[in-house]
Amino acid sequence: MARETLIVSTCNRTEIYVHGGQGYHRQALQDWLCHFHGVDPRLLDGHIYYSSDAETVRHLFRVACGLDSMIIGEPQILGQVKDAYQAAADSGAAGPVLNRLLHWAFRVAKRVRSETAIGSAPVSVAYAAVSLAKQLLGSLEGKSVLLIGAGDTIELVATHLREHGVGSFAVANRSAERGQQLAEKFTGNAHALEAIPELLHDADVVVSCTASLLPILTLETVSAAMLRRAQRDLMLVDLAVPRDIASEVEGVEQCFLYTLDDLNDIAQAGMRARREAAAVAELIIADEVAEFQQWRESLDVVPAIRRLRDHVEERRQEELQRFTHYLNQGQDPFAVLDAFSKALMNKVLHDPIATLRQPCQDATNESLVAALDILFHLSDAEG
Repeated sequence: MARETLIVSTCNRTEIYVHGGQGYHRQALQDWLCHFHGVDPRLLDGHIYYSSDAETVRHLFRVACGLDSMIIGEPQILGQVKDAYQAAADSGAAGPVLNRLLHWAFRVAKRVRSETAIGSAPVSVAYAAVSLAKQLLGSLEGKSVLLIGAGDTIELVATHLREHGVGSFAVANRSAERGQQLAEKFTGNAHALEAIPELLHDADVVVSCTASLLPILTLETVSAAMLRRAQRDLMLVDLAVPRDIASEVEGVEQCFLYTLDDLNDIAQAGMRARREAAAVAELIIADEVAEFQQWRESLDVVPAIRRLRDHVEERRQEELQRFTHYLNQGQDPFAVLDAFSKALMNKVLHDPIATLRQPCQDATNESLVAALDILFHLSDAEG
């Protein structure tokens, strides 16, 4: 079984990362996954992919950066990866390699977000509406929003607005029950459509998306509200087809009207910008994968380094014990120290030199000499 394991599981992603262990193979992992979830293994045919080593590292880095998501650069997946790591750490399933890998992935994601525009450009109509509101009104902290309609689109826009600090919501909807549900979710107040004229003059942002065949906000309604607003700007977002807000409203002073077509254009431009940022992010990830692999490969030589140190230490202790005897006999300390250093050098170098002087089954003399030059920087010393 694997020594270290991490499971990332979201609404459309299940990934299992494993490291180490004896006897591990892909089929065993697939069998466990099917058994755990009670799934017929045949249902997974064609839906399972495997990767290893640098390919796996690159994949995780791309996931953490949002490059492997349906919406390029979306930030939620990073939080989900962090949650998965925390669960693995709490259960003792994440060891030194996965610990280093996950923290490295978090650092890469932070670097990509700070060095590229991967997360700044709006790529959805809802996000575009919020971005426009921030550009027009500055900070959304404490602003008031009037939501006309209570469908999924309105709810998504409201979610983004709340994340950016909107202070209060009013919901006007034909169905009182659905309007009340949405208002409660955002700690707001529900109203009938007939209340819109009275609500309009208090709102900073109005978002409308209903199934009405005729405009809900007319030129007369908006103009009357603007007279009561004390020179404050009003942002109107019309996400309905056909339109909820009369096109003539666009001519009202200090009133800014944006339609679904406007927001779609912004979202498409944002998607292009994210694709360009993703190309830069891929270069960053390639560099980080190479660095991580260097660290990972360094672990392979740790046991050899330990054996070498133990070998030399054993020879040192032998010679130290032998030459301490000479010191105890009162011999010249400098002479004893000189003899000790020569004896230790000869003993440490005896086996390598003997190997160089005789044919070796495991390596050619040329490769051994080259390795010796690299390990001890002998070529540099000669220069």
